[in-house]
Amino acid sequence: MEVELTSTERMTQLLNSWYREILSQNLVESRRLKLEIDEKIENMEIDPTQTLFIYYSLLSFRYQLLVNDLWEARYTLNKLVEEKKRETDDFLSYYFHFFKAIYATDTGNYLEAKLHYQLAEKMLNQFPDEIEKAEFNYKVATFYYHIRQPLLAVRHAIKAKEYFENKSGYEVKLAGSENVIGLASTSLKQFREAEHHFLSALDILRAYSLKKEPFELKIRYNLGLLYAEQNLSVKAIALLTEVFEDKETDYKTTFLIAREHVKLRNHDIADDWIIRGLKMARDAQNEEYIHHFSILSEYNQSSSAEQLEQTAAAAFPYFESVQLWGYVQDYAEKLASEYYNSENDKKASKYFHMAYTAKQKLLHETSS
Repeated sequence: MEVELTSTERMTQLLNSWYREILSQNLVESRRLKLEIDEKIENMEIDPTQTLFIYYSLLSFRYQLLVNDLWEARYTLNKLVEEKKRETDDFLSYYFHFFKAIYATDTGNYLEAKLHYQLAEKMLNQFPDEIEKAEFNYKVATFYYHIRQPLLAVRHAIKAKEYFENKSGYEVKLAGSENVIGLASTSLKQFREAEHHFLSALDILRAYSLKKEPFELKIRYNLGLLYAEQNLSVKAIALLTEVFEDKETDYKTTFLIAREHVKLRNHDIADDWIIRGLKMARDAQNEEYIHHFSILSEYNQSSSAEQLEQTAAAAFPYFESVQLWGYVQDYAEKLASEYYNSENDKKASKYFHMAYTAKQKLLHETSS
């Protein structure tokens, strides 16, 4: 029986449709199209340029990021790096850098993410469709939140929101923009505004009857973060425990739950969560959270200032190397306070100065 070949034109249409569904975060339709494309790609007309195969690999990579399959994404990325050595057009180069920036952000490689966002931005103007620019702003906003630059996060999230709020089919991205503004507002200690944006995001999902459980869980997690930042620990733990996904990659929720138990002096419970989270972070090879858990463990054990300093000193070079100046400032201020309380003025002065320097670098990054 002769197998019917899929034309390159038809495959292009399918791939473009798949990307649209990925952009709108329609998991059901994205998966349906993926299965259809996977079946047809093997029986496609010969494409001498191999462009469609590279496009397919790029969208597979983006889909894996959408469903948070980071292990499979890493494998696909390695193949893409090899394919990138061949000459590709500007559109494919843009997608390569943009998608790699998203992956680097998701895995905590912020310097690499910044590099690829910059490379992608240089090629962004070639897209006549404004949806690509809105998506770029949305993802860059998320990146700036992660590197503790909330004002830049708000600026880009508002640009994305202005586009998404006028387009049918992108309600999840509209809710996502509200969510990022809520996160940035939390960082700025604008707690009332943050809660407003988180609740607005949830209202959008419910108003359109969008069954987006993973995303709704993320917003509710952020509400838990908001309560934690206000030291409403009991309320935060209740919400965070409710949304906790008992899987090997949920180290962020694990950290917040552990931190709030430390605040409440529930030392044994906190220790269980810290041990659990530290294993998650090590398995995921996430150096940032390995340091966060290690430092939190010292606080939970009421360690001396010297013990805390030893653990923090191992973390500072990493945070500095990836330019996470906000965490350098936070941990240096805590060390300074510990030494001030123990009347070690020399060490207190050293860490107050380190915190001040980190703050200035953070301000410089924001203004540049």
